[in-house]
Amino acid sequence: VFYAYVKQVTDNSTYQYVIIFASRAIANEWWHAMSTSTVSSFMNSVQHVNAQFYTHNMNLVNATNSLTTNGVATQLLGKVFFTLLNDLGGRRTSIIP
Repeated sequence: VFYAYVKQVTDNSTYQYVIIFASRAIANEWWHAMSTSTVSSFMNSVQHVNAQFYTHNMNLVNATNSLTTNGVATQLLGKVFFTLLNDLGGRRTSIIP
């Protein structure tokens, strides 16, 4: 199991997730799918800061939709999931284990 964070770039309080990948190789495959997608909103929204930190711009697209949007990363649906973090609205989730 490999974990990473994804943060909304237009504010500091919403759409923050932990991404849980089946492995580091799956994380790399997901990023490759983002960076080479034929769906330009994903290429323009999701940025790779480092191995365990990504950003996304919700004005363009939500990174969580990458698993259900054709032409992005649907092949990884059973190998990746997103958990919404506390976005100052009351949801509570601990940090990466």
